[in-house]
Amino acid sequence: MQEVKKQSIRIITLLIKHLFKQIQSILSLVCLLSLPLLVIIVLGWFVMPFTYVYLKEVIAFGFLTAIFSSIFLFFKSEKLRKWYLLFSVILLSVLAVIKLSFYINYGVKISSSILFVIFETNRSEASDFLSNYFNVKIIGLILFFIAVVGFSIIFLKQKKLKNLQFSFPIKALGLVSILIALFFIFTRFNNENLLYTTITSYEDYTIAKANLKAALAKENTKTITVTNTLNIPQTYVVVIGESTSNWHMQLYGYDRETNPKLKAIEKELVVFDSVITPNVHTIVALEKILTLADYNAPKLNDNASIVQLANNAGFETFWISNQKPVGLHESIPTLIGNAAKNKNFVTTEHSAYNIYDEALLPYLKKALDDKAKKKIIFLHLIGNHSAYKRRYPEQFNKFKNNKKNTKANNIDALESINFYDNATLYNDYIIREVIEAVRAKNTNSFVLYLSDHGDEVFDTMDLVGHNEFHATRPMYEVPFIVWFSKAYKNTNKNLFTINGLKNRPYMLDDFFHSFSDLSRINFEGFNPEKSIFNKAFKKKERLIKKGINYDKR
Repeated sequence: MQEVKKQSIRIITLLIKHLFKQIQSILSLVCLLSLPLLVIIVLGWFVMPFTYVYLKEVIAFGFLTAIFSSIFLFFKSEKLRKWYLLFSVILLSVLAVIKLSFYINYGVKISSSILFVIFETNRSEASDFLSNYFNVKIIGLILFFIAVVGFSIIFLKQKKLKNLQFSFPIKALGLVSILIALFFIFTRFNNENLLYTTITSYEDYTIAKANLKAALAKENTKTITVTNTLNIPQTYVVVIGESTSNWHMQLYGYDRETNPKLKAIEKELVVFDSVITPNVHTIVALEKILTLADYNAPKLNDNASIVQLANNAGFETFWISNQKPVGLHESIPTLIGNAAKNKNFVTTEHSAYNIYDEALLPYLKKALDDKAKKKIIFLHLIGNHSAYKRRYPEQFNKFKNNKKNTKANNIDALESINFYDNATLYNDYIIREVIEAVRAKNTNSFVLYLSDHGDEVFDTMDLVGHNEFHATRPMYEVPFIVWFSKAYKNTNKNLFTINGLKNRPYMLDDFFHSFSDLSRINFEGFNPEKSIFNKAFKKKERLIKKGINYDKR
């Protein structure tokens, strides 16, 4: 019996030594695959906003590294082993660069909403993004990981992997490691795993796009039943801006003269001073602003857009856009715009790479000259879309000095403020030109201007751009301005006797009802309490993100 015990101990000892020897033989390879993880551990400590965020990101990336390391155990060919290791290092490095670059530029991880934006991004938008955010820090990060890949190539050329043999216990241990890592990735760290988030977000995106296309791309819809509309000459224009925050508008109290053209006719305008967007990304924002979807019902099966509402009411509709109609896929604003009876995407009709919003004006004037009795024209601007310096011609390059009282901490940041303000100045010119073109027709008309969302431009924090994580006030607070013709005022006198109209707190996920009210299109389901222009308007809780009350945060 004693001899059996000794023999068992001897076997276990030999097995442990054998396993330890095998583990030692692949330790250098594991270290190689762990280089991207090491960078996240070190650099993440400085760029990730909270300790719990840092720990979750490190653990999640550690599990991913463990999976790639364990899979290596099942390759036998030396050539395949080396190619697999190189592929793994490159992939992990790319994931680390993407993850860290978002923390460096935005202070947030990549979320589903950000990925939705990426899926809709076209080549020119990608170029704009790179020019705006491709800074010294990101270049340094990329160069470092290029060095990591270069080191890996040299290391693998010299390393002999042919004689590496792995026993069943080692492979079993590797398989268990893979299963454990997958379990935690899917159940605890799925939001931190970029591969998982990308795949699931893309699936959700394609389903959402298919549903939207089925509901919104058709000219008419059975979802809406129009019950009444005025049968008189009408010309209405809705201008949809891009990334324009009212924090940088002179009309809203900004300390730079960014709205001289509109300021000159301020008495003719109704400037609403408490309007916010439902989201700070174009896709999800316009999906709610321009359709029946809202905070409580963001994904409707029977959805419809304001373009379809106008079509059903017998208007001749025009969609004139200075935004690319496609990204990786047909964009959501494009789907909505395609329901219009007349469509012009000026970016597809011009050979120039960078087209200013003034290119829309000839198309607007042509639409205004159309013989139709009732017209609604939608103008989709490129507005203040990044890169800001590409959004205005040289004659609008007015702001060049360093602005005071900002959160900017370097010269590049101060330049971004100037670029943004110049783009806002040019936008002021465009809106005034639209108003004057409509005024010249001397008919029953209005021009309504709003923006899909705003941008933070070093107003409340050291950040430029927009994201749902930080959700600052400049990202949410947008211009909402209406000009009315004399004929419209005479026809709708009751509208101009409402006290406190301009000060009503409003969220644009109810815009469908305001548009309907202003256009005098009644439909089944119209709710006057949701129209900012109606006497029956009722203030509601303006909920953003996951149930946060915007007015109490």
